[in-house]
Amino acid sequence: MSPTSQSVAADSVPVKDEGASSVAKAMDVLMLFSPDIPSLRMEEISAALGYKRSTAYRYVRELCAAGLLTPRPDARYALGPMIVRLERLLRLTDPLYRAGATVLPPLRSNDCVYQLQELSGDDEVLCIYKEGPDELRFEGKSYALNRERGLPFPLFRGAGSLAILAHLSRDRIQRTYLSNAGKIAKAGLGKTWDEFRQGMSAIRRRGYALSRRADVKHMIGIAVPVLLEADGRVVGSLDYVIMRDELDAAAEHALVTTLADVATTVARKYARFSHASRVQ
Repeated sequence: MSPTSQSVAADSVPVKDEGASSVAKAMDVLMLFSPDIPSLRMEEISAALGYKRSTAYRYVRELCAAGLLTPRPDARYALGPMIVRLERLLRLTDPLYRAGATVLPPLRSNDCVYQLQELSGDDEVLCIYKEGPDELRFEGKSYALNRERGLPFPLFRGAGSLAILAHLSRDRIQRTYLSNAGKIAKAGLGKTWDEFRQGMSAIRRRGYALSRRADVKHMIGIAVPVLLEADGRVVGSLDYVIMRDELDAAAEHALVTTLADVATTVARKYARFSHASRVQ
């Protein structure tokens, strides 16, 4: 087995479903790629997904025809040019990205990071827009952030995630708990459904979530929901990340007040861009 095929992480390989649609199976192929695995051979794709070589070849051929994969030297395949085109289209049309790109650049500073995130799938959030450096410094050391555009993150970890989760419906919150009870308990968010529910209710009443990164205690995230004025629906969260040993109540209140105002502006821009992008 080649080093590349060995590096396909077990949790990155979709569960084989013989009844899955062709689109779902083709997506399984795309999900094998990562920063550590930029290209794959046909036999590696076949082995990782448990497909016959002929089946893997059919999906790869279709993905290449669509421009989602492209052949490389040495019979390897990598992500294709259509993904670049789709990424550009997203930046031009995604209302949350456009709202962030309009509102957040004037707030940029080298000692903080703003991140807009939205719900992605069942139990993940996705960073849509980031404004600020890739690293923050504290006491002479640099610390990399673990969220950037396109990077998924668990719905129950971090301030940005919790600010969204707490504003979803009770049924939606309960589904997240039932699917991740062990992980939620390990994260200190409640050992039972009642404890977790009460924690989410407290965040919702407070209007923001606050967290410290487990491996970098002085990296603090404060996040507020992005709520549409028309119906109160949560469309994302605005996360503000800073480096502090401590954050007193007055400073915390001031930051939250400012963030809430910024999130309101983002929500208004989101609504305007959403309306403008509708097909007439």
